[in-house]
Amino acid sequence: MAAGPARGPAAITFHGMTALALLLSSPIVATLLLTVGILGLVAEIKHGAFGLGGLVSVLSLGLFFGASLVLGLAGWAEVVLLGAGVIAVALEVFVLPGFGFAGLLGAACIATAIVMSMLGGAPTPGDVATALAVLGTSVVISGAVAYAWLRHLPRSERFRGLLLHGSTGSAEGYVAALPRAELVGRDGVAVTDLRPSGAAQVGEERLDVVTDGEFVPAGTPVRVMRSEGYRHVVRALPPS
Repeated sequence: MAAGPARGPAAITFHGMTALALLLSSPIVATLLLTVGILGLVAEIKHGAFGLGGLVSVLSLGLFFGASLVLGLAGWAEVVLLGAGVIAVALEVFVLPGFGFAGLLGAACIATAIVMSMLGGAPTPGDVATALAVLGTSVVISGAVAYAWLRHLPRSERFRGLLLHGSTGSAEGYVAALPRAELVGRDGVAVTDLRPSGAAQVGEERLDVVTDGEFVPAGTPVRVMRSEGYRHVVRALPPS
C-alpha cells in the first residue's frame, strides 16, 4: 500500500518553512531584503569597520538566500559565489585602499549569485526578467536612499546633533601642531625610502617627512625646506 502524505509536527514545520520561504522570495519582499542588504554593505564601506550595518546586511542576505535554498532555487554554487563576493568586498574595505578591482569583482559576484538564486535549474525568460527586475529595483532604491542619506543628513534638523558642523581653523588660533621654524634649512639623512613620505634623522630627532613628490632612497642627505605643523617637507641634497 502506498504511503500517504507526511503528517504530524514535522509536516507542519516543513509546510510552514515552505510558506515562509515563498513569502520571502516574492518579488516585493525579495526586493526589500536586497535593498536592506545593499544599504548595509554601503554603510560598512563608508565606515570601514564591521558594525550594525554589516549585521543587518548579513541577516537580510541570509533570509534572501535561505528562502532560495529552502525552495531549491539555490545551491552550493550560489553560496560559494556569494561568499567569494563578500570576501572580495571585505578585502577592498579593510585591506586595500580605495574602491578598485577587488570591490568591482566582489560586487559582480554578489550580483551574479543573487540572480542565480532566483532562477533555479530551468529558468524561463520570464524568470530571468523577474530576477533582473528585482535586482535592478533594489540597486536603484539603495542608490537613491544612500544618496539622500549622505547628501541631506548633515542638514537634517532631527539628526543635526549626530554630526559635527563646527570647525576650528587657524584664523581662530587653532593649529594642529606648533610651527617649528628652527627646522627649516637644517640638514639630515633619510632613514627610510621617501615615497614621497617617510622618516629622516635631523640632528638628534627622527621626523616624519615628505618630499615634493620625488622618490628619495634611504641614506640620502636631505634638507628641511618647509615645516608646516606636523608636515616637514624635505629635498634631497646633491652628493658632495
